[in-house]
Amino acid sequence: MDDIETLSDTEKALLIANDEPHTEKAKPKRTPLPEALPRKEVVVDLHDDAKVCSHCQSALHKMGEAESETLEFVPAHIKVIKTVRPKYACRACEKEGIQSDIQIAPMPSTPIPKSIATPSLLSQIITCKYQFGLPLYRQETWFGDIGITINRKTMSSWMLRCSELLEPLYDTLKIQSNKQSNKGQS
Repeated sequence: MDDIETLSDTEKALLIANDEPHTEKAKPKRTPLPEALPRKEVVVDLHDDAKVCSHCQSALHKMGEAESETLEFVPAHIKVIKTVRPKYACRACEKEGIQSDIQIAPMPSTPIPKSIATPSLLSQIITCKYQFGLPLYRQETWFGDIGITINRKTMSSWMLRCSELLEPLYDTLKIQSNKQSNKGQS
């Protein structure tokens, strides 16, 4: 007791403050994952042999569930689209020895004719380059890593061709932007 009496008021206040019970910090709560994401439910259940009480050997009943969610990253997948166009000829003309025309459906239109690039592939290359800053030589390496040979010169020519294809859209947007800025100045 003598020690406490010799303490200054400040020191006594510190001792009293240290004697107060500490409130525990709230554990950080994880924000729920967006509901819009697709979900795959995996049920991890006990084997039927384990659904028996270890004391009395009676069957166990289900009393609830414990749920948890994790995020799985599914890397972009690449697939080949094989376009098959059947050819048709006239059997009657063939039997008669008359030359008949061969009929075939026209090739579906593509952004860059006679190219292996689909709109989605072109979009991916453009997005990687301009939104994520991934140069074409690194994209070339990435494609090579998954067994696809697309050199950067080819991708560069695709980019130039896409810029030509998108030029009318760019011009329209530029005109609209100028109209909007002129309205703001009036």
